[in-house]
Amino acid sequence: MTESSTIQEIRRNTEFDLSDAKSVAKLIFIKTSAVQLTSATLKFSQDLFAGVLMHITYTKENGTLDDVMDFITDPGWDSALQMLLHVQNDNRSFQQAEAAKWHTDFIQQVMALENESAEVLVQQCRTHWKNAFTAPAQQVSQTAAKHQRSICVFNQAEVNIALDKISGIGAAKKASGQLILEHAQINQGHRAIPSSRTPVAGLEKAAKNFGNLLEPIKRLQSRLALSSCMKPKDFYIPPILLLGDPGIGKTFLAMQLSQILGVKMDKISAGGAQAGFQFTGSHASYNDARPGSIIKLLADGTSATPVVVVDEVDKISTGNYPVLPVLLDLMEQETAKQFRDEFLDITFDASKIIFILTANSLADVPLPLLSRCEVFDIPRPLPQQRRLIIQGIAEQLQRKIRKKIALDQSSCFMLSEQMDVDLRGVKRLVEDAYARAVQRKESVAYVWPSNLNFAAHENTDDHKTPRYLH
Repeated sequence: MTESSTIQEIRRNTEFDLSDAKSVAKLIFIKTSAVQLTSATLKFSQDLFAGVLMHITYTKENGTLDDVMDFITDPGWDSALQMLLHVQNDNRSFQQAEAAKWHTDFIQQVMALENESAEVLVQQCRTHWKNAFTAPAQQVSQTAAKHQRSICVFNQAEVNIALDKISGIGAAKKASGQLILEHAQINQGHRAIPSSRTPVAGLEKAAKNFGNLLEPIKRLQSRLALSSCMKPKDFYIPPILLLGDPGIGKTFLAMQLSQILGVKMDKISAGGAQAGFQFTGSHASYNDARPGSIIKLLADGTSATPVVVVDEVDKISTGNYPVLPVLLDLMEQETAKQFRDEFLDITFDASKIIFILTANSLADVPLPLLSRCEVFDIPRPLPQQRRLIIQGIAEQLQRKIRKKIALDQSSCFMLSEQMDVDLRGVKRLVEDAYARAVQRKESVAYVWPSNLNFAAHENTDDHKTPRYLH
């Protein structure tokens, strides 16, 4: 490796040297999963890496990450304990107050080890380091390309400050927050912005299968095409409000969009008693405090444009923790660029999130929210459109279960004509049909819904095809 710049970025002879070393360690180990370590061993491995990195930084001119790896694998050590004691006895690299305190704690860990235990522990660390050491090179080499169509969602200086802040809270709360912040460090806090070609083609296919959603799909296509010509910082998809009866495909559009874009999706009920806290997180001082869904969605994913579904905004909560003020902030680009998670006490850029809202009626949708949305009235799908939807559900199930099971065409026809069954019910019935086919090892799935005005007669010995009663 040649990432000497990583070491050079450590601010030597300042109070930040140790925190910089810890950040490097977290970035290197964040994606490694080949070695299964206990939490205690993982912490020791990261601590040892930070300690060796500090040692190389202060004792070797123009040191590199190669030198850090060479230190722990040097065949000149008589034993693993000797190597650990060498780091322990290096006082000149830990002169700053925070680093000196950390070094004292590390010494206590080393002194508690017996020689045999040290050998096992260090060998685990060596394997862990070797497994992870290729990640920085790949990450650095890919960073420039990724940043061409990306924005900085998480400021790394703020992330480091937030990591330091949560160190003083309870173990359970710290664990959930620390993982999110470590994920926020991936790709130096940058998240991708989609180009137009693949999403527009994918939406074209969705438009053919979901005729009742044609208008909002076409609008999304044009918006994505327009945004692809802009700089990443100018990408913007206005919030969409889908109006119509339950079970006609409103949420399905959001699911399709997230799959086509290859981004994560989250769904929240606007009528929830604590919907506001679900977005923003709650202050760490509260007993049941936790980070919000927005920071988790952006930290855990690779995209700046996840899809968030806010269901039933006509039933929006007006309780002690209302969601409306939070939604209004998220739907205004300028305020969304500095969205704050209360639990982690950190701001980040949430301005590129794609919001899809649903409502059964406009009457109770708050006017400030309505003014920020493009509204589409979604009709119930006609029988022909329902057949395409049912076939699509069946094809998706085939791919997931990886079995060549066809949906019985008579079942598909009857189900598409039964207009009093919404798409949620349709999906459930098709899934049940495939479950029966899998259990019976059949090549055709039959829908046998007792609530559809046709019943099925089954003889498990010699007659498996349902007889429809009209």
